[in-house]
Amino acid sequence: MSKLSKAKKSFTVKWKKQNTQTTGYRLIYSMNSKFKTENKYVMITSNKTTSKSIKKLKAKKKYYIRICTYKTVGGTKYYSGWSSVKSVTTK
Repeated sequence: MSKLSKAKKSFTVKWKKQNTQTTGYRLIYSMNSKFKTENKYVMITSNKTTSKSIKKLKAKKKYYIRICTYKTVGGTKYYSGWSSVKSVTTK
């Protein structure tokens, strides 16, 4: 992840594009820093996409975000390791 931008009841995540060995990205965000409960997953199916806005969140709450890439081979998805965790507080 390269940048997190906060907005009213939302945030935007930006990351660097991975061209090789990548089909898309998997984003997870949660209000729990250890990602034990209340996890929400977002699948980005294009490896050309470099940002995603997450909306309809709670105001003035802290969210933790991490991202990984995936590659689809023969109908099976293979995931990379998760990025480091970053946090953002909504407006």
